[in-house]
Parts: sequence; structure tokens; C-alpha cells
Amino acid sequence: MISARPLPPFVANKLICLGWLALSVALSMNQGCSPRLVGDRYGPTMPGGYYVRVVPRAVTMGYIQRRQLTVAVEDAAGQPVEDVLVTFRPSEGTFTTGGSRTRGGTVVGTFVAADGSDSPRTALLTATVEDVAVTIFINIVPMIYQR
Repeated sequence: MISARPLPPFVANKLICLGWLALSVALSMNQGCSPRLVGDRYGPTMPGGYYVRVVPRAVTMGYIQRRQLTVAVEDAAGQPVEDVLVTFRPSEGTFTTGGSRTRGGTVVGTFVAADGSDSPRTALLTATVEDVAVTIFINIVPMIYQR
């Protein structure tokens, strides 16, 4: 048997909030909104007026690991910008990408450290968009083997 009692105000408010949340998620997915990278925003660049985000800005890795880094280019409103040239200059090792122009507002690449000594060291990777250069600090540590 169904009870005819009204919902308590607390429960009704929770249901309304959950409905609004579900609706806003559905609308943002329909409009093609992509998740934004979290991190500091650098810029604006000249002459394009772009803003740049790099994730991560600092990383620690073993010298035999490969680390993925992402550079995002966006306009003043925070929307991704397509087909912007991003150049990379590593102080050591290699940084490979699928392309040097943004797709979906980002360029994703993989850093591989150069063969080196058994001493910890720091490599620098500079990502440049127009006149804004962002330096990523990569701490490289030797792998420790136990006998």
C-alpha cells in the first residue's frame, strides 16, 4: 500500500539538488565541454592572446621510466584553442609527441631521460607557445636494486 504522506523538506531539497546536478552534467556533455587541466595558467601570449597550462609542472621519475606531460592552450574564457604551435626543448633526453600543434586544445608527449650516472639529477623541459615559455622540472633518480 502506498502512503500519502508528503516528503520531509530535507529529502525534497536533496532530490531537487540531485536533479539539477544531473541536468547540468547532461547539458555540459551535450555542449561538448571537455574537462580542463588543473594547474597554474600562464599568459597571455603575444600576439595570439593564448593562455598556457602544463601538467605536471614538476615530476620525479626513475631514469628508465617514461613520463607523460600535457600542455594545454586556451583562450581568455578558458576554451581550448586548436592548431597552435607548441615547441619543446629538453635539456637532456628526448620528448616525443604525436604532433607539435594542439588538438582538442592540448599537446601530449612523453619524456625519456638520457642514459646517465647513478646520481640524481634534474632535467628541464621548456614548452613554448608564441612568446610564453614554461619550464617543467624533471627530477631523475637512479633505480635502486637490492641484492
